[in-house]
Amino acid sequence: MVDMDDTLARLRGLGDAELLAAILAVTAERPGLLPVHTAAAMLAAGRGHTPDIPPDPSRPAAPPDVPPPTTIGSVPPPDYTEAGVPTFDRVRDQIEERFGSALGSEELERDSEARRDLDEQWQAREKASRDRLDEIRRSMRRD
Repeated sequence: MVDMDDTLARLRGLGDAELLAAILAVTAERPGLLPVHTAAAMLAAGRGHTPDIPPDPSRPAAPPDVPPPTTIGSVPPPDYTEAGVPTFDRVRDQIEERFGSALGSEELERDSEARRDLDEQWQAREKASRDRLDEIRRSMRRD
């Protein structure tokens, strides 16, 4: 496991150019970090203007020589629009993935030892309550 404090200390020790290069390397080919990558690429190119996220209509548009934000290198990210917004299919897939993970974790939990112990306790209580109810019914029949 990565020691976060050590990693942060190392990053703080980098110069601006080195940190920017690290950010560009880490965010490349990660569609979820496209806005960060685009902003870092613009800073690295010396433009100094970073896009607003979400875009601010009061700011002037980027100069025409700025590449569109959908390209990381030469490969456009999948399932994103020209403006860098995830498509409906992308959002649906993310929701389905989270739903599947939730179902899977529930299924894994059912197979855990703690869950089996709880099930055994529940069954023991159910049996005790049925036995007690039968005993009460028998005692009422005698009267």
